Formats: sequence, structure tokens, C-alpha cells
Amino acid sequence: MGGKKKHKLTIRPPVLKPKPVWVVKRRNWLELPDVLTASILTRVGTIGMLESAQKVCTKWRRICQDPLMWRKIDMRNDGLHHEMEELENMCHHAVDRSGGNLVDITVEHFGTDDLLKYITDSSSGIKHLRLLCCEEIATLGLCKVASKLHLLEELEITLCIDISHEAVAVIGRSCPLLKSFKFNKEWCTLSDMDDWFEEDTLSTQNDDDLDALAIARTMHGLHHLQLYGNKLTDDGLRKILEFCPHLESLDLRRCFNLNMGGDLEVTCAERIEKLWLPHDSTVGKGFAAESDGFCFKWTELPDDVTLSILSRVGAIDILESVQDVCMKWHRICADPIMWRIIDMRNNGYEGDIDIEKMSFHVVDRSCGNLVDFSINHFGTSRLLKYITDRSSRIKRLHLALCKRITDNGLSEVAPKLPLLEDLEISLCSVSSKSIELIGRSCPLLKSFKWNRQTVDDDARGVHVKKNEDALAIARTMHGLHHLQLFGNQLTNEGLKEILDLCSHLEALDLRYCFNLNLRGQLGRRCSEQIKKLRLPHDSIADSELRFTVRGYGSPRKFNPMSLLGFPDNEDYDEYGYGLYNGYCSDNSDWYDDFTKPSLEDLLGLDEEDLEFFGLGKAHRMAHLQDFYDFGDSGSDDEMFY
Repeated sequence: MGGKKKHKLTIRPPVLKPKPVWVVKRRNWLELPDVLTASILTRVGTIGMLESAQKVCTKWRRICQDPLMWRKIDMRNDGLHHEMEELENMCHHAVDRSGGNLVDITVEHFGTDDLLKYITDSSSGIKHLRLLCCEEIATLGLCKVASKLHLLEELEITLCIDISHEAVAVIGRSCPLLKSFKFNKEWCTLSDMDDWFEEDTLSTQNDDDLDALAIARTMHGLHHLQLYGNKLTDDGLRKILEFCPHLESLDLRRCFNLNMGGDLEVTCAERIEKLWLPHDSTVGKGFAAESDGFCFKWTELPDDVTLSILSRVGAIDILESVQDVCMKWHRICADPIMWRIIDMRNNGYEGDIDIEKMSFHVVDRSCGNLVDFSINHFGTSRLLKYITDRSSRIKRLHLALCKRITDNGLSEVAPKLPLLEDLEISLCSVSSKSIELIGRSCPLLKSFKWNRQTVDDDARGVHVKKNEDALAIARTMHGLHHLQLFGNQLTNEGLKEILDLCSHLEALDLRYCFNLNLRGQLGRRCSEQIKKLRLPHDSIADSELRFTVRGYGSPRKFNPMSLLGFPDNEDYDEYGYGLYNGYCSDNSDWYDDFTKPSLEDLLGLDEEDLEFFGLGKAHRMAHLQDFYDFGDSGSDDEMFY
């Protein structure tokens, strides 16, 4: 037994290396070099820098104060989100910040002759200038500043309807370094379309080539030329090719007067490296103006697309102007289907227009197809009866500020609204009796907005009367899904009735219902039962029950009840583009004091309306002390009467 001793093999488990853990370090933007931060901020755009970027931190503000940040100013916008005066003031400020270093500026929608003069007076080194959809810049204004643009290398003039070939010629003579020129127009204008007017003034061939001849005679150094939608003919194009020998790119899209006959197209193809012909696609080919989004030949759109566009204009504008634009639009506007939805909302400024008579007319045009009707300010019981007598399929009805619609008038038409699903009654002189009758007559009602004035009077001091609206709703509108009771006097008892009997409620708006106490069990029940709940003290910023302040600073929307306690930290100017507290500052009252309007102008209401809302002369001083600073603004008579 003298064999070798066997050794046991020890098997050790493999050593597992820990998996690498990737730790993502949060980037600290303040650690970026100033040059890189400046490069990022320039991509925000001038409007974005003035309104937000410069306020983020001290470092960004310091960088935004550097004049070199403003060598390039891009003031492109969609023309909707700011007032034109605000944008012009903002542009003035940006030019001042450049300290004379400005070399590249783009202006869209808001440009004026005065602004262009200010820019060229302040900056002698401009090389790139783009004017897009600037209807208030004219030939004379551009000619006056042309001599100050001697270093200009790139110029774009797009959809500026008052700039003619005369300005083109002056620019060509004044700007010897010009290498790139874009002169883009609408192909189809009201006066140019033969099928829009019976008497059409035909332009001569020489007139069509005026732009081309101005370019050929004065811009011999051009390398890039875009003439989108121009009316030049073959003769004008030949002149450009003859006198502009350095052309490398030429854009002739939508220049439909060109025949490109003979050897002209061959000559263009041989000489021009990048060439776009009249019928080439306009998608993604660098037409800079945001207005390029629309189709220039509106009459070529299909009828259903045109109808969809026109239906968004509003009934008043359709009757006053849209239907008279061309024969096709007139035919579409005469279609009863066009009037299934009628929006007659206005701001209370009717002028010489008889809006009630206009309403009768559009109801007749609907030929019984009406399903949706909206009225502001002018509605009467007589009009309401006319509507319901001729339209048996109404599903949505919105009445706002219609103090001439009475209980009797609404009660008379309620049985004629069996298909009604959505009803709004805002600031109208009707009572809970009408609510109850509507509830019984409209079994399909799903959405109800009942917005009242918040000013309480002695007659409503009785506890029971405060809940009469709520009880009328609870007893008759069991199928409601959406309910808005803006400024109602209901108490907790009335709200409980609504919750008990309107079991399908999904959205409930109780803003300005200050008799409610929702801190206890009732508040918990509301939050559990209602998906979308607005409480009494919630913000009214998104409320549809608003008025537009017009003509004083920026447009501002609020409802008349907010005047009773306007927030001290919110200024009337909202964006405050003045010379004192910087841009987008809301810390000063200087602009507010300067632009104090009368209450009638402020709300667009007459004295009778103000009395109706509890804001008559006897109540104004008490209600509006917080809104106006009377101490430095003259007498009360100057302010309100």
C-alpha cells in the first residue's frame, strides 16, 4: 500500500470583478468658459435673451451686457406673441447694447422706417440686413438709409409690400460690396389675379421687368440672387445674366412669367451652379420668411381646406371682408355648412356695424344646420328666439355679457333646445328660474358654465337665496360632466347638493365662490370625487371670462371682478419696456401711472354695463383704490368720468 498520496483539489470560486458603475456628473453651467457660454446664448435669439436668458444668473447677465454679444441681432418672431411697439422698443435696446459693433440684423413683422434709420445711424458696419414682412418700411425709408450701408454684403427683402424697384436701384448704387440679394414677393396679390376681379388692370411687360432691370444696372457684383415670386420676363432675366457675370446661384421659383424659351434655360444651366426654376418645389429651399408657410395662390386650395381655414376667421370678419375677396371664397361662404358654427363674439366695440342684424343674417345662411352659436355683449331675447325658431339642432350655446337676455326670453326658448350639450351663461341678467327650466328641457346637457358677478347686494343676504342656483342645478342637471360656477354665492350646503345629485361630475370650477369653506371633509370629498377641481382662491389667469385691455401698454386680460383686489405685485404694463427698470421688468409703476385709462375704455363697457356689474360711479372709489394711485394722477373726475 505504498502508493503516492493523493492531494485533494481545492476549487476556489472565481473572483468576480465589480461591474463599473457609471456616475453621471451633473453639469454645472457656470463652469463653462465665457466664450462657450456666449456661443450658446447667441442661439437663443435676441428676444429670448432679453426676456429670460439674461435673468438666469449673474454670469449670464454679465455676458449679455458685453457689446460683442450684440454684433448679431435676430428679431424674428411670428407677429403674435408681442405687440409691435414692444418689439420695436426691444430692438432699439438691443442696438444700443451693441455699442456700434452691429454687423448682422434681422427684423420680422414690426420694422418701420424710423427703426431702420435708428439702426443705420447707430451702426456703420452693417454687413447683413434682413427685412421680413415689414409692411411699414417703404421705398423712401430704405432709400434714405442706403448711403449708410456702404459695407453691406447681404440683403434680404421678403414680403415687404411697399418697397419697390426704385429702392433696389438706390441700394445697388450705394452698396458696392453687395454679394447676396433676396427680393421675394407674393406671386398672387389681390390686384394681380384675373379671376378675382372683373376689371383687372394688366401690367405691361416693361413694368414686370422693373425689378430685374434695377438689379442688372446696379448690382454687377452679385454672387447669389433670389427672386421668389417675381414677375420678371425672359427679357429681364437676360439682362441680369448679361450684367451680373459673377452669379453662382439663382432662385427663380414661382416666377411664372418666365418662359425660359430659346437658349435661355440652357444658358442658365451652363452659367449658374445652383439654379431653381419657376416650377421647382418650394419645400426646404431656404425661403427665409416665416410667411413662407402659406400658399400664395389661395384659389388653388381644395374647397374643404379653404372652408376649414375660413371657419377660423369668425362670422363678423367673414361677412365684413373675407367673402368679398374672390368669387371662390364668396361661393364657399354662401354654403350653409360654413355656418354650422357661428362665433359672434366681439369686444363691445360695434362702431357702425349692426351686429344683431348681422346675426339674423348668418342664422338664415345656416339654413337650419346651426349647431354652435356664441354671442358677446349684444344678445337679446328677440335674437335668441330667432335662433331657436330656425335651428332645432343646437348643441352648444355661449352667452356672455348679454344683459338684454331676460328670464322670460331664456325660458321661452329652453324647450326648443332638446339636443343642447354645452351651455355657457356668463354675466347675464337671468336667474335660477331659467337654470331650472333649462335643466328640465335639456336632458343631454353635459357642460354648464354659470358665471355671475361677485358683488353682493342686500337682496342676497338671505342664506337660502345664496344657494338657489346650486339647488336648481342639483335638482335638474343630473347628467353634468363639467360645471363652472365662477363668482357664485353658493355655500357648503349648496355644493353638497350638487355633489350628491350630479354623480357624473368630472370638472368643477369654483373660483371666486368665497362663501365656501373647503378646509374640512367637504374639501376632501371634492378632491376625491372631482378629477379637475378649481378652488375659490385659484388663479384666474387662464379663465375664459376675461376682457382685453386695448390701447394701453401690452394687451392684458382679466375679469372685471379682479379689479376689486388687483395684486400689488403685478403691474399694469406686464412687460414694461421702458427706460427705467430694464426689459420685462415688473417692478415699477411709472408706466402704469402714465397710461391710466378710464374704466369704460379699460373694460370696453359703457356706463350702463358698469352699473350692471356693480362698478357704477357710486362704488368706484371704494372698489378701485388698490388699482389706481389717485395721489399723483389728478382728480377722480379725470380718471373715471
